[in-house]
Amino acid sequence: MGPSPGGPSRAGGVAGHHSLAPMPPSSSRPIDDPAADAALLLIRLGLLVLAFAVPLSAVISRRALYTLLPIGGGLLIVAASLLPRPPVKRRLAGALTTAAGLGALVLLAWSAASIIWTPFPAEAAQRWLKEGGTIMAVGLVMALLPERTRTSNLYLFPLGLVPAGIATAVFGLVGAQRLSQFPDADGTLERAVVSLVVLVWPALGALAVRERWTSAALLVIGITLSAMAAWTPVALTGLALGAVAFAGATLSPRRAGVVFGAAAGAVLLFAPGIPFVFEPLFDRLGTITGGRLPEFAEMARGLHVWADLVASDRLRLVTGHGLDLATRGAVVGYLPPEIPRSLAFEIWYDLGLVGAAAAALLAFGGFVLAGRTAVAVAPFLIAEIVSGLTFALWGLDTTELWWVTTLSVGALAFAVVIRGQYRTERPHAQVVPRVEPLPPRRAAS
Repeated sequence: MGPSPGGPSRAGGVAGHHSLAPMPPSSSRPIDDPAADAALLLIRLGLLVLAFAVPLSAVISRRALYTLLPIGGGLLIVAASLLPRPPVKRRLAGALTTAAGLGALVLLAWSAASIIWTPFPAEAAQRWLKEGGTIMAVGLVMALLPERTRTSNLYLFPLGLVPAGIATAVFGLVGAQRLSQFPDADGTLERAVVSLVVLVWPALGALAVRERWTSAALLVIGITLSAMAAWTPVALTGLALGAVAFAGATLSPRRAGVVFGAAAGAVLLFAPGIPFVFEPLFDRLGTITGGRLPEFAEMARGLHVWADLVASDRLRLVTGHGLDLATRGAVVGYLPPEIPRSLAFEIWYDLGLVGAAAAALLAFGGFVLAGRTAVAVAPFLIAEIVSGLTFALWGLDTTELWWVTTLSVGALAFAVVIRGQYRTERPHAQVVPRVEPLPPRRAAS
């Protein structure tokens, strides 16, 4: 028998049907986006510079920080230009309308105005341009960051502190003068340890977001040992007070933010009363110890000079003497060398009541904002601010550009960590009943 009519044509029709089946629409297939891939790569490179190069370079060089921050920030800006534009105006407007934002604006504006009556206008203007420009540029970078941070980028900050901590410990144990060819190697090492303490809090926040508590504990132990190896009392004190603030903030971040903010604002606002209260105390302690602790006598002399300056020129308590005078005046002999190096003194002497009120508003608003961030990050951010204020009030050279730059790196790190505070939920597994296959049909005889 020949083939049944229509047999070959039916087979051919089936084959033709399969060969001419429409391809799935292109939207159902993943499409590579070269711009997005390039942006992700640039973000990774920028964060690598900030997380690894900045803390490690601080051990051997003071000036590398001024180059690395623009490089890292520039890479992040270029990456942002390749991605969908975030709501930059809304972010900036929201930040500037807070108490901290208003305090920062008033402080920048008043310090710029004080250049008119400072005895060193050229030097003060240069300092304002450098520090104010750094602050504004970092604020712009933070506003341009993507809405979400990739999980792998969060681990860069804790990993970057490992080589920096090891190098700091080696320099502290062997001797910075023996290993470094740069002048004032001991001062550079002190700054490196302070930088480690500033950057450890966002690194711990990144680990907390990923719930890596064992790694966080090991990182704290390592940074503490590095600070002890270099024996930097100011860094150890800042780290300890930050840890105390962290412990208190874990119970109630919002309440801790208000309490710490009120305390910091009060210290900055009523700072002229500090010498009149504490000078007799340190003088008495120096007498009791019989001069065995010269630090008490040194503090008493500095507070005595501060009290004389407050009492001798009360009119300047309102306007201040002008930006950069407290720092430069002691160098050129305009002021006694025993003046305090505390931020509280420098703000009041340079910017007066107006500047002190703006700084107090900035500190209070910063703590309140920190307490209102995500619960997993808020205690670390509060601890960061406490450590930073400890360094500033201790008398560290926090009016110099290196300090502003270091804080800027820490602020960028926290911005990245906060944007990593999200979770994707996996679909719940469902039990699908097994379907038995139908028995094959018997061919018709």
